[in-house]
Amino acid sequence: MLAAFVASLTPQTARQSCATLKQVFCSGEALPADLCREWQQLTGAPLHNLYGPTEAAVDVSWYPAFGEELAEVRGSSVPIGYPVWNTGLRILDAMMHPVPPGVAGDLYLTGIQLAQGYLGRPDLTASRFIADPFAPGERMYRTGDVARWLDNGAVEYLGRSDDQLKIRGQRIELGEIDRVMQALPDVEQAVTHACVINQAAATGGDARQLVGYLVSQSGLPLDTSALQAQLRETLPPHMVPVVLLQLPQLPLSANGKLDRKALPLPELKAQTPGRVPKAGSETIIAAAFSSLLGCDVQDADADFFALGGHSLLAMKLAAQLSRQFARQVTPGQVMVASTVAKLATIIDGEEDSTQRMGFETILPLREGNGPTLFCFHPASGFAWQFSVLSRYLDPQWSIIGIQSPRPHGPMQTAANLDEVCEAHLATLLEQQPHGPYYLLGYSLGGTLAQGIAARLRARGEQVAFLGLLDTWPPETQNWQEKEANGLDPEVLAEINREREAFLAAQQGSTSTELFTTIEGNYADAVRLLTTAHSVPFDGKATLFVAERTLQEGMTPEQAWAPWIAELDIYRQDCAHVDIISPEYFKEIGPLINTQINN
Repeated sequence: MLAAFVASLTPQTARQSCATLKQVFCSGEALPADLCREWQQLTGAPLHNLYGPTEAAVDVSWYPAFGEELAEVRGSSVPIGYPVWNTGLRILDAMMHPVPPGVAGDLYLTGIQLAQGYLGRPDLTASRFIADPFAPGERMYRTGDVARWLDNGAVEYLGRSDDQLKIRGQRIELGEIDRVMQALPDVEQAVTHACVINQAAATGGDARQLVGYLVSQSGLPLDTSALQAQLRETLPPHMVPVVLLQLPQLPLSANGKLDRKALPLPELKAQTPGRVPKAGSETIIAAAFSSLLGCDVQDADADFFALGGHSLLAMKLAAQLSRQFARQVTPGQVMVASTVAKLATIIDGEEDSTQRMGFETILPLREGNGPTLFCFHPASGFAWQFSVLSRYLDPQWSIIGIQSPRPHGPMQTAANLDEVCEAHLATLLEQQPHGPYYLLGYSLGGTLAQGIAARLRARGEQVAFLGLLDTWPPETQNWQEKEANGLDPEVLAEINREREAFLAAQQGSTSTELFTTIEGNYADAVRLLTTAHSVPFDGKATLFVAERTLQEGMTPEQAWAPWIAELDIYRQDCAHVDIISPEYFKEIGPLINTQINN
């Protein structure tokens, strides 16, 4: 309604017809920020954005869509704002934990204004009006909306949870894609839809693909190829629509809502994004990607990890390609050359020259045109598990693993953990001489990352992010006792799990070098930790805690208080060995992406 009113105004008619307006309130739909700016320029009348469902007496939050507050809006829509009197807003994750500012979560409403329920629908009432875990005896309403806290304490609406879906295991945020598309040049409206474009591919697996529908602001034809290229620079690969379709207008239902069923299917074309794989090695590798990832890969530049691969699937891929090409293909080669074209180049090249790929100190997991996240190996000495990050970090981020290969790696040659930190610090400085630095480590790797962060600060460098995946100061463990007793049962069980998973993935193929390295590094890790001591880091760290294996009486705040100035803690319902698995990185990955981009 507001858009129609603004469209009917001219500067002259606005002055005449709106001169007596004191306050204007808008509710019912997301309020475009550009529309508010146009309203402000035409009338100057204060405009307010209201939000709230019928189940909570209609309006529960408010945001001033004018003046300084409007000038601060960075998104395409005005925030839904702050709770009004006697109401409360909660933004929670899937485990019903509050999310930090900037992180998307499900929006819940609290307060005395909540309805009693749905008349004659006890099932729907029970699913929507639930117990408030933060106020015993009280209820809260699950809106089905996705939102996040802004730094100013306001809430930003991000879309419906119905707009969150999974395609072939990848979480897709349709609302996020819509916002990015709407910011493209000459795009007035944009919406993303998941549909089956090729019915012939609909047998077996999830055949849905993303289609972007655009309405031009000028009415002129859009260069959809150029716009799609821009999307690839901003969105993760699995969230880039395979087709952009220009429409004169979006189809609406009788009540003015988007009618998704009326969105036209694009016509099939022979063209596919990127270069089509060449006959021979590339075609075979693309087919292997397709079978393991459950999607049709027809792009020579398709990245195995960006499409959903992880370290265990990389082992399966290596085993499958080894059989098909009758030559050894290692998981390390997949890690380093993770696209169809790069892997084909390695397989078609000299066999001996590439066998050490993935076993070197530097493990390039992804190349971007922006900052680099450095990932430090756990006690195994390998950083392969960090490959899962590729699908969660924004495209501009490079990801590099720092490893300790045998026999010349620092874990084997160093007399103490300080020497390992110094060796890895030298490697880090060779890659990036100056900050800001972004560091991440799992288990022992977190200990190394924390020690290196302290050394960087002592050199006057900026550490913008320090992430610790279930890492504890060496002082909290009796490592002398562990060394005297040899590798303890938990460590041996972890090695056996890795061995069994690897052998299952390799389908019987063995890798003596890999497990000799892993077992040797585990033993060296215990040796090094017996004399290890933490170094104070005067910055902020983010700690992810595995709750299921948390020692009784151990609190992360107390454990790290002497060694880290400021600590953010995220608790995960998992064991230590699982916190870096693909399953739990579905939650951890987006959190890391938010932290490093802030």
